[in-house]
This record gives sequence, structure tokens and C-alpha cells, in this order.
Amino acid sequence: MALVLAGVVLPDPLGTETVLRRGVAVARAGAGWMLTTTAFALTLPGRIEALLTRIEMLMTRIDHVIDSADAVVASVQRTTGAADEVVASASVASHTALELIELFDPIAKKSEPMARKFVDNLSEEEVDAAIAMVDQLPGLLDHMEALLPILATLDTVSPEIHELLGVTKDVRRAVIGIPGFKFFRNRGEDKLADEERDAEN
Repeated sequence: MALVLAGVVLPDPLGTETVLRRGVAVARAGAGWMLTTTAFALTLPGRIEALLTRIEMLMTRIDHVIDSADAVVASVQRTTGAADEVVASASVASHTALELIELFDPIAKKSEPMARKFVDNLSEEEVDAAIAMVDQLPGLLDHMEALLPILATLDTVSPEIHELLGVTKDVRRAVIGIPGFKFFRNRGEDKLADEERDAEN
């Protein structure tokens, strides 16, 4: 079928039917593209809203991560400060220890031979005796506390004891001065010796 354009008949190499088919195909393709574009355009606000929601959630997570990082940094700063204090304290302790070592080192070197001699000559029995003596210290302390008031009164009793000793010396001199006292004393000593021998047998 020939095409007529402005009164001029043009040849139709493809044929009208072919042209119509191609036109319908193009129209269908255009309609399909429009339908797809329209559907995409209709779903686009929902997708954008979902995307914005996800972005908000992501920003919230990022804020949490930043807060956690700030807390970690603050904790690290506190730990660093505490570590600095420990280092300073250790430095002071080290300095004090060095001073003590310098002070006691000559004493330790001087007393080492005596301490070694003491340890070398210390027997197991002596160690046990020392432990037993230490165990008795609480009881000894109680007895000493009871004895201290008595010892405190010795100052007042001392003159009387001296006077008693003087009287005893006077009595001894008087007894020795009795005639025949030496004979009776020797006889008494002999009798005591005989009694001791009898007791032994």
C-alpha cells in the first residue's frame, strides 16, 4: 500500500501492516515502560521513607558508638592517671628502699659472720626450748604483773630487812660467845651426819 504525503504518492517498501505492527510494539513498549516507571514512582516515597528510617537507626547506632568511644577514652584517661600515680608511688617506694638498703647494708655485712655463727651453733633442742619459752611468756607476764606490786613495796621493807640482819649478826656473836658452844656445835654436826648415813642405808 503506497503512502500519500502532501499529494505525493510514496512507495511503501515495508508495507502498511509491518508499520502498524511496529507502531503497536513501540506503543506497547512505551506503555510498559510508563507502567513500570509509574509503579516505581509510586513506591519511591515508601522506599525513601524506609531508607530515611534506616539512616536514622544508623545515626543512632553511630551516636551510641561515639558515646561508648568517649566512655572508653575517659576510662583510659582515668587508668592512665591511676597508672601515673602508681608509678610515682613506686618511685617513692623504690627511693625509700634504696635509702634503707644503703643504711642497713653495712650493718648486715658486719653482723653476717655473727649471725652465721649463731645459726651454725644453734641445735634443734635449743630451737625447741626457745619456742617453749616463748609459749610460756603469756603466763610469765601474768605472774610479773602480780609480782610488780610486791616489788614496789621492797623500798619500804628494805630498812627493816637491814635491821633484822643486824640483829641476827648480834645474836650469832652472842651465841658464839657462850662457853662450850663450839663443842655442842661439833656434836650436833656429828649427830646430823650419823642421821644422814642411817637414812642412806
